[in-house]
This record gives sequence, C-alpha cells and structure tokens, in this order.
Amino acid sequence: MTYLAVIANTKKLEPGDRKRLNAAIEDAPFAKVEWLMIQKGSAAKQAAAKAVDHGADIVLVCGGDGSVRAAAEALVGTDTALAVMPAGTANQFANAMSIPEDMTELLELLASRQTRTIDTGKCNGMTFLVMAGIGFDAALIDSADDDKERLGMVAYLRAGAKEVRERKPFPVKVEIDGDKVFDGDASCVLVANIGTLKGFEAFPDAIPTDGTLDAAVVTASGVRDWAGLMVSAIRHKQHLSGRADLHAGKTITVRTPKKHRFELDGGVKGETKKLEFEIVPSSLIVCAPAESAATAVAS
Repeated sequence: MTYLAVIANTKKLEPGDRKRLNAAIEDAPFAKVEWLMIQKGSAAKQAAAKAVDHGADIVLVCGGDGSVRAAAEALVGTDTALAVMPAGTANQFANAMSIPEDMTELLELLASRQTRTIDTGKCNGMTFLVMAGIGFDAALIDSADDDKERLGMVAYLRAGAKEVRERKPFPVKVEIDGDKVFDGDASCVLVANIGTLKGFEAFPDAIPTDGTLDAAVVTASGVRDWAGLMVSAIRHKQHLSGRADLHAGKTITVRTPKKHRFELDGGVKGETKKLEFEIVPSSLIVCAPAESAATAVAS
C-alpha cells in the first residue's frame, strides 16, 4: 500500500479544492496520508525532505511551478515520486507531463503507481525541471509577478508586450561542454530540459529523457524581430529565423559583464553575471502518464 504525503500551498489551493481533495483521498487506496501545509512555494523543499524522511512513496504538490520546483530539489535522487495537482498560473511542468487536472483522474494515476523517470537540470546548484533563462524571459516574469494572481496569463502577455518594445540586447558569452558557441549581444539565453510550454514547442528537440540540455541564444530585438521569431517557432523552424542560435549539451556556462535577472521554471531567483548549468540524468521519479507532451516532442 502507498504512503502519500500532500504538500499544499495555502496561497494556491482554494479551501474548497482542499476539502474535495481530502474527500477524494479518503476514498482512494492509500495506506497512509500526511498533510504538510506551506505558506510559500520555496517552503516545499523542506516539506518534501520531511516527507522523504518519513518514508513517503509519493509526494503530491498542490501549487504552482515554484512549489513543484522547490519540492523536486528534495526528491531528486530519491525513491520518492513527485506528483502534481496544478494550482498555479502557468503550470508548465504539469502541462508538459500531461498530468491530469481532474482530481479523480489524478488520484487514479497515483493509485496505479504509473511513473516515469526523467532528467532534471541544475543551475548554479539549484534544480529546475522545465526551463531556465537570463535576460528577456526573467524580466518578463518579474514584470508580470505582481499581477499574475489577479490577471492570470494576461499578466504575462502584457509584460511580454512591454519587454518586446523596451528590452535591449546585452553582451553574453556561452559555452557548451567547454566549447565557446556564442560571443556577442543577445536578448536572452534560454536553457531547456523540457521544450513544451502550454502545447507550444519552444524547443522541439528538448525531452527530459535524452541526457542533455537544449539552449537557445536569442538575438531578437524589437517587435519585428520577435514577431518573426515567433512565426518561425510556430512553424518549428526556429533554427532558420536568424534570431536564435540553438545548441545542446550536458554542461552550459553563460557569462555577462553585468548582473542580469535569471529565472528557473518561471520564478525569478535574483541577479547574476554567471550561470552554470548541468544535466542530471534519470534523477527524478514522476507520477505521469507514459505518453505525455514531453514524450511526444521526441516522436
């Protein structure tokens, strides 16, 4: 029988949803259930570590991508599986892994013990599951942060329109597996473990089971450049846009002469002049359908 630990972000999980989840769990075949309440996403790491120490088989995170990423930091390299009840704004990881939004379907998945083992990424020692970046993307996320609870995805669209008009390229150097691949001005550098965002294949070749990270050095500047890049991406021809250099490798180093904001899985983590990325192969067990959006990218 399964020992389930539930980490609930009280700022993300509505009281009504918590009651329905609790009732549904009581009807499910779990031998033991432990609830761990948190007030902010970053606290999910400590809560997940506690669940692992207690012997949990599955840690179910009820929250957004910040809570999921933090919990994953404590679950990487363990035999405890990560499960997600999406309760954030973007829910990048849950969408990419085709994790059910329906509560009943989600608990059926957990009870079946259907899992996948995926790679995770590290950036300056911190775990990320989907994507990380420096420059435009981090500025967009930071700009949208105050409004995302009220406006949802509209906050990101509004912030994106502002950053497209105002964001200027900056000097950056990028090394992949020790080889210099870029030295010039860029608007952002994105690094992906999973390439799918809300059904959109930002990195067509990025899948979380190939033992590599995918990187894009984006040089687009201004509305026309970004519009052209987006059209190319929709056509799966980012590499022909002239505005994105695509690479892949096991280690990636990004250097800038001045500090810039950087983000992990949609959460800004501060400012830095240097980012060091590495892939951690087959390091996280996830409760997810065998065929997911992340898998479909490879097919």
